Amino acid sequence: MTISKARLAADLLGVDIGGGELERLTITYESAPSDPIRALFNPNEISLSRSLQWEQQRQLGLGGEAPSGTRARFRYVDAETFSIELFFDTYESRKDVRRHTEQLAALTVVNPNLHRPPICQLRWGAFDIFTGVLTSLAQRFTLFLEDGTPVRATVSCSFLESVPTGRARSRELHSADVTKVRQVRRGDTLQSIAAEEYNDPRLWRAIATANSIVNPRQLAPGTVLTIPKLQS
Repeated sequence: MTISKARLAADLLGVDIGGGELERLTITYESAPSDPIRALFNPNEISLSRSLQWEQQRQLGLGGEAPSGTRARFRYVDAETFSIELFFDTYESRKDVRRHTEQLAALTVVNPNLHRPPICQLRWGAFDIFTGVLTSLAQRFTLFLEDGTPVRATVSCSFLESVPTGRARSRELHSADVTKVRQVRRGDTLQSIAAEEYNDPRLWRAIATANSIVNPRQLAPGTVLTIPKLQS
């Protein structure tokens, strides 16, 4: 393996080969100090993933005969997840590496003003990587000084997508712009159905109105409901 001495020196000095400053991955978050959290070393890779939820439905043959097959009915799109592993090394300076890792650990603490951990925004130069909340954090210390001070660590972080309500609604309206029907399952409520179909349980009244439901508490399993399209 050939190592570029110019690239190695540039990375250690925090500048690119052309002489400009090397962009670092940064994490800003709600109610944060003015300076964001900066990666000591940029990651080698990042991982983004998203799941789509489909429900398998059995189709009856003519006259109530044996099932003729199955079809998949789209339900909803899960929030995107983001995973990253950050490396920290302070061996040369002989300083405790936790002065860096504790900044990330602070993102798991409930903010007294927000009453929850903060929403984070990750950027890498011009690359707006991700906006979301931290769901898991694992710290691994792998090098120590003679007195036990940790000077090398790897921190694995996972985030869950968090987008403004307006953006989420506009994205979901594309899958709710046609009238549909669905059968009530055991345990369903109008609120849970609205959450699945519209991504907002508060829109249950639209379903109640379309189906002339007077008492939303009386929702019998097997009932076929009309799911009206949303008016933008």
